This record gives sequence, structure tokens and C-alpha cells, in this order.
Amino acid sequence: MDEFMKLLAKKAKEQKGPMHGPRMHAKAAMAKELSDSLGSDIMDGIGGMKKVTVASNSEKGLKEGLEKAEDVLESKMKKEDEESDSEEEMEDSEEEDMDDEEESSSDLESEIAELEKELEDKKKALKLKR
Repeated sequence: MDEFMKLLAKKAKEQKGPMHGPRMHAKAAMAKELSDSLGSDIMDGIGGMKKVTVASNSEKGLKEGLEKAEDVLESKMKKEDEESDSEEEMEDSEEEDMDDEEESSSDLESEIAELEKELEDKKKALKLKR
């Protein structure tokens, strides 16, 4: 442990106060380059993270804090489920509309076929009368 403390003291002397100037810019550039190299997928996952801190000087307070965090999470999940359910209902409704359109289209086609047959029959009847 003494060696570690000596190393810390040596680093503190070398740094001579808070970091500034070119050294600070170099470290910031390295951090940015590292962040960019991680890729947007990883950074998006990190950016979407939520944090919960529960602090108390008693076990009862910790339990209450954890229960509150669980309640918040449950309400958020319930809201997301409701949103996904409404999206599914909209998709189902759209599919039903498409089915109705297909049925009405096939009804029209069969009606057209019947009318064409009637027309042909009437034409034949007229030719026979002449």
C-alpha cells in the first residue's frame, strides 16, 4: 500500500495542479475518438439508460425506495403495453379492411360475370329473332 501512495504522490507532483492546455485537449480528443469507435449502436444503448438511486440510513427507507422504483417501472411498462396493444388493434383493423375490400372485389367480379352472361344471352336471343 505504501508503494501505491508513493505513486499517487509522484503523479500529483508531475501534474502540478488541475489539467489544462494541450494535455487536456489531447485527453479529450482521445476520449472522443474512443466514443466514436464504439459505434452508434452501443452508444445509443448507453444513451437510453435510466438510473435509479435509492439511499437511506435505514433498511425500511431502502425498501420503500425500491418499492417506489418498482412502481415507476411497472407503470412505465404498463403504458408501453397499452401503446403496443393499440398499435396491434390498428393493424388488425387495417387487415380487416383489406379483407373486406377483397371480398367486395370478388363480389363485384362475380356480378360482372353474371351481367356479361346475361348480355350474351340477350344477344343470342336477338340474333335468333332476326
